[in-house]
This record gives sequence, C-alpha cells and structure tokens, in this order.
Amino acid sequence: MSRERKYACLALLATSIIWGIAPPVIKYTLRFISPFSFLFYRFLAATIMVFIPFMLRLKKIKPDLSDLPIYLFLGFLCAPLNLGLLFLGIQKTTAISASMISIVSPILIILGGAVFLKEQITKKEKTGIFLALSGTVLTIVQPLLETKPSANLNLEGNFLIFLGTLAWVVFTLLTKKHQKIDPFLLTCFSYLIGIIFIFPFFALEKTTINPLAIPGIIYMALFSSVFAYFFYVFGLSKMEVSEASVFTYLQPVFAIPISILLLKEKLTPFLIIGAVLIIFGLIVCETRSKNQALKQEAGL
Repeated sequence: MSRERKYACLALLATSIIWGIAPPVIKYTLRFISPFSFLFYRFLAATIMVFIPFMLRLKKIKPDLSDLPIYLFLGFLCAPLNLGLLFLGIQKTTAISASMISIVSPILIILGGAVFLKEQITKKEKTGIFLALSGTVLTIVQPLLETKPSANLNLEGNFLIFLGTLAWVVFTLLTKKHQKIDPFLLTCFSYLIGIIFIFPFFALEKTTINPLAIPGIIYMALFSSVFAYFFYVFGLSKMEVSEASVFTYLQPVFAIPISILLLKEKLTPFLIIGAVLIIFGLIVCETRSKNQALKQEAGL
C-alpha cells in the first residue's frame, strides 16, 4: 500500500469516528437549542476558524471562475441541504436510527453510478442492494411497527434523514467527478453557503444560546465541520468512491454505544433486524467490488 493510500485510509477512518459520534452529540445538544440556531452557530464558528487559511488558499491556487457554480452547488448539497435535513430529522427520531439510515449511502452510490455514470450492476450487487434497501425501509418504518406513541414523529424524522442521505450521495458522486475541485476551498464554501441559507430561519427563531449547547456546537463546528469534511474529501480524491464508502459502515460502531450510554436509547428488535439486513447487503456488494478491483489490478 502506498503512503498516499495509507493517508487516505487514515483520513477516512478519522472521518468515520467523528461522524459516528455526531448523531448522539447532535441529539443531545438539540435538547438545549433549536435545529436552525444550532446549524447557524455551527457554520458561523466553522467559518471563523477557517477564514484566514481560506483566504490564503484562495490567493495561492486562484480557482477558475468557471468552477464557481460547481463549488456553490456542492457546498449547498453538503451543508444546508444535507445537514439541515439531518438536524431536523434527528430532532424527531433516535440517534441510532439516524446512524443506521445514513450508512446505506454506499448502496445509493452504487445505484447512482449505474444511473448517472452508466456503471454495470451485477446480480450479486442487485441482491446486496435489495437486502440493504429492505433493511433501510424497515428502519424507517419501524416506529409504526412498534406502535410507539411518537411513531408518526419518528417516521417523519427517519424520512428526513433518508432525504439528507440522498443529498450526500449526490455530493459524493459529483465530488468524485470533479476531481480538480480543491477540498479545502470546497469545505469553506459550504460553510459560507450554509450561513446564507440558514440565516433566515435562524432569524425567525430569535433564540439565545444555552451554555449547555456550547460543547456540542464546538464539536460539530471544529471536528465534524472542519476536520471531517476535509478528511473525507481528501480521502475521496485518493481512492475509488466504492472503496471510500466502506468506511461509512464503521459509523454505527461508534454511534450506537454512545447513543445508549448518553441518550439512554434502546436497540429494538426491528432496528436490529433492519441493521442486520443493511450490513449483510453492504457486505454482499462490497465483496463483489473488492473482487472486481483485484481482477482489474491483475489485468483479468
């Protein structure tokens, strides 16, 4: 394994840890602050942190103005759209459900590659996709199956998180397609766009910061917004999309224990069944992807 590839793997592993912890951190912090206020302060803090490096980087590489539309569109996908839906969804459902729904993104990336990039899907991949999507549907609708008092609210939250995951899938595919896009500039642009889009909703809420929300805001601004986004885009630029997506599977490993300990959430039977279907489907697809990659490297 080359040094560059090792760095990419480490970057993606760090991303999985940071984002794996994020759902319970978001859920806990939303006890003390509204979603749009949380997002606004997160983007504002992140923008302040990266402003000077952003200006220095902008002066150094001088990106082509023709690339500005793709910077703006990618920034919109990964900041206000993806995160806005995620925060609104987590407020209405559990952090465990949010984590399980989010890890289906590699399957959606395979589907996106087939639809938009004309990539072929094998029978084995179709089986894996069917299993993973079945588990996702079960996870989304499990509040209704368990007849919980908050079933409708949880269902709405799960659906919002799924829509946010779709936005992230589009972001991933486009980022890989436009490899000349600078990862750091893209990260910074996403925060600026996030502030612009979230500010009207933030202004309408007219809320003040509860001191108990500050640790969560700092974590999401510094680690999840700055470090993780940069690590993810860097790793994606050095590896295939399907390979980079494997690291997404690790996120529930960190999310579930923390959700149980911090939020007192529980793993219900339907959540467990949904998780098994999702993970098994991902393994089926990934086994095929690795075998195909090895054959290509061997010239077969």
